Amino acid sequence: MINIAIDGPAGAGKSTIAKAVAKDLGIIYLDTGAMYRATAYTALEKGIDVTDADAVGEMLKDFKLDIVFDNDVQQIYVNGINTTPYLREHRMSKAASDISALPVVRYKIVDLEREFAKTHDVVIDGRDTGTFVLPDANCKFYMTASAEERANRRFIELKEKGQEVDYNQLLQDIIQRDYNDSHREVAPLKQAEDAYFLDTTSMTIDEVINKVKEIVDSKKKPSEETAVVNGKELHVDQETGLIEKEPVKDRTKRFKQEKSFRLYRFLRVLLKPVAAILLPTKIINKENAYKVTGGQYILNHYTSLDSVVPYCSIFKKEVHVIAKYELFQNSLMGWLLTKMGGIPVRRGDADIEAAKNCLRVLKDGKKLLIFPEGTRNKEGTQVMGEIKTGTARFAIKTKTPIVPMLYYQPPKPFRKNYLYIGEPFTLEEYYSAKKPEEFHEATKIIVEEFAECRKAVNEYVDSKKNRKKDK
Repeated sequence: MINIAIDGPAGAGKSTIAKAVAKDLGIIYLDTGAMYRATAYTALEKGIDVTDADAVGEMLKDFKLDIVFDNDVQQIYVNGINTTPYLREHRMSKAASDISALPVVRYKIVDLEREFAKTHDVVIDGRDTGTFVLPDANCKFYMTASAEERANRRFIELKEKGQEVDYNQLLQDIIQRDYNDSHREVAPLKQAEDAYFLDTTSMTIDEVINKVKEIVDSKKKPSEETAVVNGKELHVDQETGLIEKEPVKDRTKRFKQEKSFRLYRFLRVLLKPVAAILLPTKIINKENAYKVTGGQYILNHYTSLDSVVPYCSIFKKEVHVIAKYELFQNSLMGWLLTKMGGIPVRRGDADIEAAKNCLRVLKDGKKLLIFPEGTRNKEGTQVMGEIKTGTARFAIKTKTPIVPMLYYQPPKPFRKNYLYIGEPFTLEEYYSAKKPEEFHEATKIIVEEFAECRKAVNEYVDSKKNRKKDK
């Protein structure tokens, strides 16, 4: 299966190249923008405000989108209705932009894209295809050009259409959009670590197409032990399954697994009563945390306070937790975090060293607290972000259990909260897994377990509220 992900800033020519490459290779170009337009069209036809997250979320419960190709032309059906003829109406541009900003819509469309890519050879372009939508795509490209060149291309395109435009304004618009895309909180524009960087400033369209096809061809039959990245053959670490990149100069010093945890236990005794006052949290099914002696304790991620309650009220003797490597740059802070069981990790990077440290902790039968979303849910909603495959990979490679834990709402000082602990489970049926698609399938089980926890904690809180009303 060939999945080609092409990312890059506005005006880099991604769509033009993606369509041409798909045509030359005889595979599908998936028009993801049309998928968002079809979602917006459905909402408008139902009289739903495309900026109302709750109303749109309710609509998506009975939302079935099918992609059909008729004479190689993509047709999008929603609940059996062909929406394609209406997707280029003027009103659809803003509606699609508004509805795509809703996390509930984004996650729905991304899920559909991933499902489609599992069963089709496909080319998808965008801002975060290789980093977020298809992180395991076997062919990734980051395509760009200078801002001036991209503005000039757009200027020529619009002039040929008979439109009067100002070049300087186009240039400023592109510079501003580059900044907005690269600084947005959800899935920002950036180059995937294993993507081929392609500067098209001085290249013709045919040159770009040929280069992309050349790289795709080189990746069709990769060795099990090597991968080609930016034209270089790099080693694939067999322990973690991640690509070993060139050394990073500012890497933190080698992590040493804490053994005694004496400082952890001392501070826990001191901080437990303070934490109980600062973050009053009812722990539901606390006994589930002690049904296993080691494994991954996975928790949804809202704020930097998320680990306080587990540290003070659940893990009595010791626990290891993944923390961003920047915190370890300060000698004193790094020492303290290590004593508290911290494992430094470079976020947004295939950090093999951190992955190996996590595997060693689990193989030693220790507890590992991990946030499988990989980043905070800054919207503060009950809808979780994408669950990364790392949790499944760790559980499969070490054959260790997983304990799901879920906050009812974001922890805030002096606000009553609930932390639900689900039944420990394993991914035993995937212990022989080696392929990316198998790790994705295993990850779906983790998603389902979190969904069960969400249902249970919501029912618990609702029942308490109803009892108060009855009184």
